[in-house]
Amino acid sequence: MKTVVIIGAGASGLACASTLSRMRDDIQIIVLEQFNKTAKKLLATGNGRCNLSNKNMTINAFNTKEKKIENMIKGFDVIGYFQEIGLLTKYNGDLLYPFSNQAATVRKVLLDSLKNVVVIENCKVTKIEKRKTKYTIRTNKKDMLADFVICAMGSKAGRLSGEDNLQILQDLDLTINKSYPSLVQLHTKPSYPKLKGVRVKACVSLMKQDTVIDTKEGEVLFTDTGVSGICIMQLSRLIHHYTSPLHLHIDMLFSYSEEEVKELLYQRKKKYQSYYLEGIFNEKLANVLIENDISPKKMILEITGTNDHTKAQVMSGGLSLKEVDDNLECHRYPNVFVVGEVLDVDGDCGGYNLHFAFASGNHVAKIIDYRMRENVTD
Repeated sequence: MKTVVIIGAGASGLACASTLSRMRDDIQIIVLEQFNKTAKKLLATGNGRCNLSNKNMTINAFNTKEKKIENMIKGFDVIGYFQEIGLLTKYNGDLLYPFSNQAATVRKVLLDSLKNVVVIENCKVTKIEKRKTKYTIRTNKKDMLADFVICAMGSKAGRLSGEDNLQILQDLDLTINKSYPSLVQLHTKPSYPKLKGVRVKACVSLMKQDTVIDTKEGEVLFTDTGVSGICIMQLSRLIHHYTSPLHLHIDMLFSYSEEEVKELLYQRKKKYQSYYLEGIFNEKLANVLIENDISPKKMILEITGTNDHTKAQVMSGGLSLKEVDDNLECHRYPNVFVVGEVLDVDGDCGGYNLHFAFASGNHVAKIIDYRMRENVTD
């Protein structure tokens, strides 16, 4: 009997185990989880609601244009996948959620769908060693022999993770691209602690001198050290590609032209004097804009850094895509596959990263099933 060892019981690992166990009953599937609970990070996604996917599933939302990744995300029927294992889903705008609005429901159906799968918690993998046609998986509990290995260890992003275990792949002499916190709060100069917790709808441009790198619209959340919010986190994915200094230009009146804003504020100053912004913005924000002589059309903040990995949604970086083929199999290590966040693939907020995690795990499971059927036929 063939043995499949899946390292990591997060979204991609559980998706792989679920698909493979439902397709085959003639293999042994072992899932190794380093923590004391499976899918801990999944439970926290979307503030506990678990944004599974997005209607606009496009490669442009990711940090790569590789065709193998594009084919994988576009070819994955996320609604059908979860429907097959008993999860009803619904769209809220473009965002796909479980009907229950609870990430715990997603975890439950994934675990319930596992057929004859052994899940070992508190089991940390320390090394993968190649044998002739198999692999020895060394762990803190016991060593095991595998015919197929799926590396689904995730990244160290988030408080519930903290470890990425990329050393396991480095020990195999595979290329690891440097990791950076992504989808994360930005630190800025100046920052406005008085505005902590204040939100404003804005159009935000990421600037390198006078060049616009990218622009996003959405809610900006002020923090004691800078800014956050979905549009800020989207832009945070880009900053490590550029040298400093980088700036944010925040337009809080983006539905008005420069001339319209100039006239609007002129008339309001005449009529309301020092209170001219309070009928437009939160009182704290209005006071900061006035006290610092900041135009609500163009607040400029220099980016000085980001929060660390514990407060990031994902990490940008990981195993180079050059190390794997279209099936996410390592070129130099037959039957070793890499899925999910371990790969240097990261996407925007809005369900893109979870979609890729599920899609990649499901894809690899089907490849292993195909290989085994092919061998039986031969």
